[in-house]
Amino acid sequence: MYPFVHYKKELDSSFGLNAKEIICDNLQEKLQHIKKIDCQIVIITIPWNTDRTKAHDFYEEVARIKDRKRIIHFDFGDGNQSPFFGILPYVDLYLKQYLSRDVTDYDKRFLGASQFIEYLVNKGIVENSIQSEIWTNLFQSKIPKAHANKLILGWNFALWKRMIYLAEGRKRIVTLGFNTLPTLALSTVKEGVDRLRSTFGLKNECIDVYCRANLYKGWTKTHREMTIEMLNRLPSKYNVLSSIQRVSLGEYYREMERSKIFVSPSGWCEYTPKDYEAMLFKTLLIKPSVEHIVTEPDVLIPDETYVPVKWDMSDLNEKCEYYLNHEKERLRIADRAFEVISSYYRSKAFLRKIRQAIDTIDMSEREND
Repeated sequence: MYPFVHYKKELDSSFGLNAKEIICDNLQEKLQHIKKIDCQIVIITIPWNTDRTKAHDFYEEVARIKDRKRIIHFDFGDGNQSPFFGILPYVDLYLKQYLSRDVTDYDKRFLGASQFIEYLVNKGIVENSIQSEIWTNLFQSKIPKAHANKLILGWNFALWKRMIYLAEGRKRIVTLGFNTLPTLALSTVKEGVDRLRSTFGLKNECIDVYCRANLYKGWTKTHREMTIEMLNRLPSKYNVLSSIQRVSLGEYYREMERSKIFVSPSGWCEYTPKDYEAMLFKTLLIKPSVEHIVTEPDVLIPDETYVPVKWDMSDLNEKCEYYLNHEKERLRIADRAFEVISSYYRSKAFLRKIRQAIDTIDMSEREND
């Protein structure tokens, strides 16, 4: 909900909106808050692992007690499927962090509730088992067709506080909030040495290909381990930093700034915050193709703002070598990516999303009258 804080003045002047956040995961407590608060619009999130039957009962009761309030459900879960589409009849609007670009995908059933996971299973890269976190029925549900018009795209982690600050050039504030004093001091010293070397005309060591990936579990662990191993097989003439070792956020940003290429394997969803961070640091982003998903901001344009690779990563090293050997093309895509993502923040595109949400609710009301 941070963008409601960051764009407080603009939301007030453009729409007369003033927001207040109430943090509460308990569904019964949420109901009490909804009864008490005096407002026109209530945006509700629920924990991603809420039982869908409980969610259904909760929103059914919300619909009974809402009075004249407009109810918006924000589904911040990873992936473009959801277990909660059944609540659509009880809300005025349903915002989703990711959606399928092809709406007919919602008439299909995917292994692991994901085209990407289904592909990995069919290729034999991961096993179709809950031991590999392949939960086929847990994260997908049917969209009631009579209420499909209420489902629209919301926004993703690009509107986190740290991401907006980074886009505004306030990297130091971001790292202050995420580093301990010792790690902050170390990264500050290293950055100082980098600046001194540049002042005296000495080149700082560049990283040709960079990838740091936390290992979760199940299929995404397998996918990330495979990516790390592939990159470490690049010829020794390249300076490759491909590792699962964790570093401080300050050191991670320092390494990314010095990198020519950043490889971003998928997390629980095909997108990760690292995608936008790479773009903001003018590092060429290479990652599995995401053309089947639409999100906000939707700024990953193949071969224009990032370089897509096959979902089995079989062409990953080939693409890395190509762009290391074609600097003009690498810089063209990296520079274009920086401009596109920076323009998203400069234009305060979040306000357009709020306008769309308000218009969708108004249109739904007119249709119901």
